Amino acid sequence: MLAAAPALAQVQLTVTGAAVTVFSHASDACDAVDIPDAPARAIRTHDGTVQLYATHFVNRRLTGRTLLSVRQDCRIVFRGAENDTPDAFDDRSWLTALYTFDGVTVHAVVHTEFQGNRRPPLCPSGRYMDCWYNALTAAISADGGTTFSRPATGWLVAALPYRYDQVGLGHHGYFNPSNIVRDGEHVYMFAFATHAALQEGGNCLLRSGDIADAGAWRGWNGDAFAVRFINPYASDEKPDTHVCSPIAPNALRWPLSSLVRLASGPFVALMMNAARDGGVFAALSPDLLHWAAPVRLLPSLGESAWRCDDPPPLAYPSLLDPDSPGRNFEVAGASAWLFLTRFNSHACKLGMDRDLIRLHVDVKAAP
Repeated sequence: MLAAAPALAQVQLTVTGAAVTVFSHASDACDAVDIPDAPARAIRTHDGTVQLYATHFVNRRLTGRTLLSVRQDCRIVFRGAENDTPDAFDDRSWLTALYTFDGVTVHAVVHTEFQGNRRPPLCPSGRYMDCWYNALTAAISADGGTTFSRPATGWLVAALPYRYDQVGLGHHGYFNPSNIVRDGEHVYMFAFATHAALQEGGNCLLRSGDIADAGAWRGWNGDAFAVRFINPYASDEKPDTHVCSPIAPNALRWPLSSLVRLASGPFVALMMNAARDGGVFAALSPDLLHWAAPVRLLPSLGESAWRCDDPPPLAYPSLLDPDSPGRNFEVAGASAWLFLTRFNSHACKLGMDRDLIRLHVDVKAAP
């Protein structure tokens, strides 16, 4: 059982002002697939430069002297090997969670998809969502985020204890790691799990005492951070102790895309409810385990709910404070920015034309 929750400071987040375009696909894209396809993450390097990553599987970054002045850099910083076998865990990959202590060495947790639909013998239906097998892997940069590579060994962060051919049709695995936050001697992140055999669907909380060791991450099992993730292609261990328990499913109802600690004390998580009556939701926690009911921060709808006469759909909310102390933008003060991907339509269709935008957010004590 969870311990009793500490007292939770009451905080109100309010979106103010008009949207500012950070990256325009029409004018800034380096090629057709250069799109913001993941929540925005930011770090400060050793020389004070800000790097912002909102990546596609061809991973690039935006750079600048401040968070609010970043511009697209067309150099490719990372891409997966597009390996045709699921046991390699090295097909298409998105840099999704980053952390640096010194601004030179940057550790990344990577959203890694095996897209079986691109290998007809492994996916008879040919449908992306039928044959999507996901894991979290590691990458590292030794040059302040200019280039990332996968370690030769010890690169698996979290995978289901089931092989590709054991999970059946659907999209299965651990997805979309949040940004990484430090609390005490450990770092934490969330990852979204879809249901697969003994793995329940929901947001799982992972903790590590050594971010340089991909195998050091442990998942919450309902009582402790005791879930050790295994490679199902290299281990015959029974799966029952190698799946995580979702945190507060009644509060964290949708995939968690952003995690920061407010200067006033509590953690705040952002989620996107993509339904027509949905939007960007925020939830507060004193300790990452206990979460208050989510509150809608911004009405909007997602790509799947969009109709031709609707406003542009939004995705991938992330909260970043330009004045956040430290290198990892893991704390937000009284003034922050909500970063989002905006989908632009053409002839009543949504395609690769996506922009990265930001909206100002006031953070105040609740009345």
